[in-house]
Amino acid sequence: MDKHAHTTPEHHLPGPNPGHETSDVYPRPLVKTAGVMAGLVLFSILGMVALYKVFDHYLPKDDKPRHPMADSRFVSTAPRLQPDPPALKEELRQVENQVLGSYDWTDKEKRLVRIPIDRAIELVALQQKLPVFKASDTPAQ
Repeated sequence: MDKHAHTTPEHHLPGPNPGHETSDVYPRPLVKTAGVMAGLVLFSILGMVALYKVFDHYLPKDDKPRHPMADSRFVSTAPRLQPDPPALKEELRQVENQVLGSYDWTDKEKRLVRIPIDRAIELVALQQKLPVFKASDTPAQ
């Protein structure tokens, strides 16, 4: 009889290949593997402790006293970064709106006055005889 002969599911004869595990896992290799891994972890920890002690020993000691100004703030000549760009943009927008929308003296001696931009546009349009559109009179496109 051929050892690769097809057997039907009805035949469950015990033989050299029953189709499932016939024994449990051997614990000895698992314990050895766990022991080796624990030993490697312990060796790594002890190695790191020793390495840090060596680094600490060879670290140059700073025996000089600190300068009294060492803790003061360093002022750089480099451009400063914006701490809060949206807040600064909003502040700039408010200043621009105040400048563009209000009357103010630019030079009292020369009698120069700043006027709101909307009024300036109206005056220029009237001087040039240009049509002036109101917000409700905008032409359809």
